[in-house]
Amino acid sequence: IFVYFDIHYIRKAREKYIRKYVLSRSKLGENVILHSNGTIHYPEKLSIGSHTRIGENYFIMSAGGVVIGENTQISRNLCIYSGNHNYESITHIPYDDTNLLNSVKIGNSVWIGMNVNITPGVTIGDGAIIGMGTTISKDVSKGAIVVGGAQRVVNERDMGEFERLRGQEKYFGKDFPNM
Repeated sequence: IFVYFDIHYIRKAREKYIRKYVLSRSKLGENVILHSNGTIHYPEKLSIGSHTRIGENYFIMSAGGVVIGENTQISRNLCIYSGNHNYESITHIPYDDTNLLNSVKIGNSVWIGMNVNITPGVTIGDGAIIGMGTTISKDVSKGAIVVGGAQRVVNERDMGEFERLRGQEKYFGKDFPNM
């Protein structure tokens, strides 16, 4: 039991050091919380606004640039890619070694559910809500509530009320920082 504890302690200390190093290369606002067991590739091309949280087991490949706005709340198992392989290669199949880069932009006060995938080149507008298990492969307008593989818009937020609360800085991530 003592040996297990010692190995467990060393692993945790190593994870904490690596995470701190990776995040030090990213642009982070105040009160940004990234839960454990996440992976970030190209952290120097990642920007996260203040009061934003990302749940555990995230994967962010930000080679093409990823910008996440302020007060955005993201559940676990998020997957973001800002680059892709060149499948139209004339030299190799299924693709060559060219990276096709295309930035991802996520607005302010967006709520993203569990198990969401976001593909290169997508912009998600302020106040949008992305339902659990959705794959985002095209732009999402401000305040849209989107679900499913076909990216179906099922409703829209009251953007007047959204703007009123934003004007008062009534941010979940700011008002409840330890949740």
